[in-house]
Amino acid sequence: MQTSAFVSEPGAFRIRAADHAAALTSLQRGCPKHMVIADYLQNPEEFASTRYLARAFELLGTQCDVDGGDLVLVPFASSESVDLSAYYWDFIETLAHEENPGSLSEGSKLAMIEAGEDVDDEQDARHHASEAADDFISEMGDRKITLAELDAVIASEGSVDFCDYNGDTPLLAASTSYRWAISARADAQMDGDTDTDDGDDDDDDPEEEAYAAQEWERNVHNLHTVLQRCPDMGARNRDGLDALGLAAESGSVEFVDLLMAHGATVNAGALQGAVRSLSLDMVRKLAQHHAHLAGPDLLVGACSAYSIVPGKLEMVRYLVEELGCDVNARATKVASAFKGPVGRLGTALMAAALTDDLALVQYLLSAGADLHAADAYGNTALHYCSGQTWVNEPGGGTLWFALDDNPKLIDLLRSHGADDGARNVAGRAPADLCASRRPHGPADEADEAD
Repeated sequence: MQTSAFVSEPGAFRIRAADHAAALTSLQRGCPKHMVIADYLQNPEEFASTRYLARAFELLGTQCDVDGGDLVLVPFASSESVDLSAYYWDFIETLAHEENPGSLSEGSKLAMIEAGEDVDDEQDARHHASEAADDFISEMGDRKITLAELDAVIASEGSVDFCDYNGDTPLLAASTSYRWAISARADAQMDGDTDTDDGDDDDDDPEEEAYAAQEWERNVHNLHTVLQRCPDMGARNRDGLDALGLAAESGSVEFVDLLMAHGATVNAGALQGAVRSLSLDMVRKLAQHHAHLAGPDLLVGACSAYSIVPGKLEMVRYLVEELGCDVNARATKVASAFKGPVGRLGTALMAAALTDDLALVQYLLSAGADLHAADAYGNTALHYCSGQTWVNEPGGGTLWFALDDNPKLIDLLRSHGADDGARNVAGRAPADLCASRRPHGPADEADEAD
């Protein structure tokens, strides 16, 4: 099985396999009696009887990662009041070993900052951004900026690459806004064309198109203004994307050409962004002379796209048959699908199964996809199409739902020999996930009717 080196998040703690039983016993003894935890504990009966530490954490609203036989978790990851780790931590503190002593999770840093406490973190943008810089970048999202205004901030900050409190430079902020303006303009034009074809007379459509065009023009202006001062084209946002990666995600060749003309260079992030856009022309353009950048996350990213988006299957075929992507390549990090996350060491088949893309699953199986592969958490493709494989973050998150082809997809995987008895590290089999579904889509409503 292909693996990738495990890299823990800031603020992570490890519970070694040998300590799982002791940690589970401590949680099961203490949590039900805790006055706060008891109010939020999901399924107290299952919590008391489970033999799996990972499942106990799930019922406490905490998602773990897995490294070998160890569980790795990030406590205090949220400032939300329902983050139960602040309450159950005393029960496991002696069994949890800090991965990077002194590191803090983003949630912990935010909570400390909001409480007025000092956070000694040289990488935190809040310690480097001035109020003037943050205000200027914020205003870029609402109005056209002038070159004189930009120069004034550059003079006070010492560089065109000053950051706001989120760590974004003017180039990153302008590129992000322009990326979404392109999408909004395309959507508005598509809605207008659809209404015209249907014969509908919607007075709002011209206004929506005009507003989208105005936003697009403003963002074009701001991007060109920033580019006049030769910003660092390699600066990255907190998601690891540079401006070219954002441009590639937009699917706009014109946007990409503009940045490359100002010195942006093709990298793996840009190629991944192009794949996420499902623009085959864009991917071909960036992959030319850069095929070596096609990493293991590329195919999983393509398969994570919305099932009905045109070009998805064509993109996957290109990646496999022309760019040479391994159909069984393992994702080095969590991939975000429109229906939820695909876990670390997940595969293209898992992503396709999660999105209920029947045609894509059929293609991947014919191309040699491993039906029995499991991600780092032990979930197989059958797990992903049977129910929710992830824990929602405190305060909300994406809920799993089934699309129309979900029953057919499950039948297809079973007909190829998918293991209904396979259990993940929380002890959950596909049938367990299916039983815990909440009706959200047509397929679930059909199941309820049966």
